[in-house]
Amino acid sequence: MSSGPDPFSRRRRAGLTVKRPRQGADRPSNGATTPATNGTRGTTGTMLGPRPGSNGGGNGHRPGLPPRNGRGPGGIPPRRRRAGLYRHGRRLPRHPRVLRGVIIAAVVFVALCATGAGIVFAGYNIYKAQLPDAATIAADEPALDSYVFDNTGRFIYVFHDSGIRHDHVALANVSRWVKLATIDVEDRHFYSEGSWDLPRLASVAINDFTHHAQQGASTITEQLAKISFLGASAPRSLDYKIKEIVLGNEIGSTFSKDQVLEMYLNRIFYGNHAEGIGTAAELFFHTDASKLDLAQSSMLAGLPQSPTQYNPLDHDASTTVNPAAKDRQHDVLRAMVANGDITDAQARAAFAEPLTFHTWQEAEPTVAPDFLAYLQDWLSSHFGDAYIKPGGWRIYTTLDPVKQTLAEQTVQHEIDTNGDRFNMYGAALVSIDPRTGEVLDMVGSGDPANHHFGDTNLATSLVSPGSTIKLFTYTAAIASGKFTMTTPILDAPTKFKQPNGVIYAPNDYDRRWHGTCALKACLGNSFNVPAVKVEVATGIPYITNLEIAAGLHSLENPDNRPDASQYAATLGGLHYGISVLELADGAAMIANMGVQHDPTPVTKIVDPMSGTTIFNYNPQSVAKRVVPDNVAYIMNQITSTDANRVSEFGAHGLLTLSGRRISAKTGTGETFVDNLTVGWNPEFLTAVWVGNPYPTCVGHQSSKDSPCGPLQGVASGITGAAPIWHNFMSQALNGAPNDWYKQPADIVARGTGDSANYFLPGTTAQDQPQPGQCYYWGPAPDPANPCLYTGLTPPPWLQPGGNGNGNGGGDGNGGGNGNGNGNGGGHGARPTPPAPG
Repeated sequence: MSSGPDPFSRRRRAGLTVKRPRQGADRPSNGATTPATNGTRGTTGTMLGPRPGSNGGGNGHRPGLPPRNGRGPGGIPPRRRRAGLYRHGRRLPRHPRVLRGVIIAAVVFVALCATGAGIVFAGYNIYKAQLPDAATIAADEPALDSYVFDNTGRFIYVFHDSGIRHDHVALANVSRWVKLATIDVEDRHFYSEGSWDLPRLASVAINDFTHHAQQGASTITEQLAKISFLGASAPRSLDYKIKEIVLGNEIGSTFSKDQVLEMYLNRIFYGNHAEGIGTAAELFFHTDASKLDLAQSSMLAGLPQSPTQYNPLDHDASTTVNPAAKDRQHDVLRAMVANGDITDAQARAAFAEPLTFHTWQEAEPTVAPDFLAYLQDWLSSHFGDAYIKPGGWRIYTTLDPVKQTLAEQTVQHEIDTNGDRFNMYGAALVSIDPRTGEVLDMVGSGDPANHHFGDTNLATSLVSPGSTIKLFTYTAAIASGKFTMTTPILDAPTKFKQPNGVIYAPNDYDRRWHGTCALKACLGNSFNVPAVKVEVATGIPYITNLEIAAGLHSLENPDNRPDASQYAATLGGLHYGISVLELADGAAMIANMGVQHDPTPVTKIVDPMSGTTIFNYNPQSVAKRVVPDNVAYIMNQITSTDANRVSEFGAHGLLTLSGRRISAKTGTGETFVDNLTVGWNPEFLTAVWVGNPYPTCVGHQSSKDSPCGPLQGVASGITGAAPIWHNFMSQALNGAPNDWYKQPADIVARGTGDSANYFLPGTTAQDQPQPGQCYYWGPAPDPANPCLYTGLTPPPWLQPGGNGNGNGGGDGNGGGNGNGNGNGGGHGARPTPPAPG
């Protein structure tokens, strides 16, 4: 071939880029190997040249050589630049179409997002409107336990909602192990996440779809929302899950993490009646939530997932703990290790630690069940159910634990000893501080374990008071000024004609007559006919009003209140009767020198959650005077003088205490169904009842297993209730001051010692009765009686129901309704004793 221009020149003319071979390393653009300019062979391969800008780079320059001819700026041939621009210009028209597509897609995406967000926002608010305000969750505390203490401050009982025990404990007072264990096993991202966990929800959804083991999807915040507002047993549905998420989000936006955790720990159920960590610590381990160790905390933290399945108390005799509970504890400890809160060694030690578990029943003492039943009735009557809902109270009672134990032992001993002998299987005992009305002890059945008594508290049930109610007949008689303690009264057969024509002819319990007796001896020996005469002369409405004022509130019932001619009332002949507690309270009025306090089992109630005192008993602020102190003093002297009862009860008998002055009165109900004794000194009063819970027997024989019917072989209180009263009082007053009453300044005394007689001012002339001042009536005159005999009809001024107008005023005038079937009016009114003289 003829020689012509070299190949590199032709390529330049064609407008092609020509890369000249570098010295010793360059290669043609087609990849062929060409001789190096320095005469050495080039290296065969696909080597990449240096990047632009590097030494020996493709900037068109070779080291030590001028630029190639025909290259434009930057060493690019003009023709290649034009060709490159041409190709570039052909791609430009495609960019607007792509850009428009991207813009349209973006707009559509944003629109869809906005629409979706709007739908979500609208749906969120629709659900939110259906749900309670999350801010109210703090005040929506479950019902709290109310703790009861005796008068020494010892815990004796707890009132709580049925089937649930719940106490609140501040988060600062919860063991750190509990908090760590709970978070690690329930919601390890609790402090770093929001109220809901999307990856967790997705994981649970996948597990549900693939039927793998289920895992809880709810965070602690969502669980709090569920148990507080939706209920722990809410159905597992999408609707409820959405509600749970919405509520959880609202709670998380309203409260801090610590507040949420505190509410959760106080409201989650742990089983064994325990709602909340404070109660769980108390019931399971008998300890405080702040003192729970790692082993106890890891055990409790695992229970809420399934309190029944993991109940550590549910195990067979071969183990000491439910194996499932130990497996769950292992899971909790493993989670704590995984999260770096404890070491593997700590976990192993905690798992191996032996734990002792307790049932909820062990945390509820069974002290004084009858007193507690009375306390519950008292709380309900004063506060409704607030002591349980919302509860949380600390109730400080009047119960004296030493006297309560003594009362229970004394009562039970007498029943065990003489129950079969007297057909006496039930008993009740009540003690009161007459200065305050505080109930110090109460026994209501005699044998709380005897299921035949059921839940009956015989201390607050209505029984016939028998002759113990004569205390109020004679108190009213002396307060009326018509009688003194020396007024002579004939104890002889007497017929009382009632306004309806019925003749009432009482007998003494010993079926004998005793002639004329001074009022103090008539009362001391509990003769019936003199008591009825005094009752008629004083006026039944007046006496009844005094009894109600003294605390016998059962007589406020119109069906139980005696009418003006119900002469058997002073012998205990009431339609329904009164309770032993009422008898004790009424006698306490006399024991407290005429001042009455309604009985109370409580001295103070405090709400520790709010720091307020709900109730604080002040005896002075509730004291009510019923009779003057001089009247009460005379009654105390009559009932404490042994000589006044010696003819029927003997000297130094069971109604006396060795070396101590004491007042006492007995009573026996009609047909010997009830038997009572009440006695006191200035500081302490006790009333006792014995009998059976069922007064009659139908088709079976009475026994300890079937207690019923009247007492057998009990002629008076001296053989039934008196032994219990005497034995109890002797021990209860052991070491107590031997005090007695100070004589009021206006009392007129005649004589000294037990022979002394005491009179209200202006009544001393009755010490020596004159014709017209003292009357008696009966089948025949008694020459030895200094009073005026009136035949079978009492004198006009002693006639009951004088005006017969039915108003009975209750003012002590004996008005009554005169027809034998009314209640004499004056219902519930307190009597106003006439001024002395």
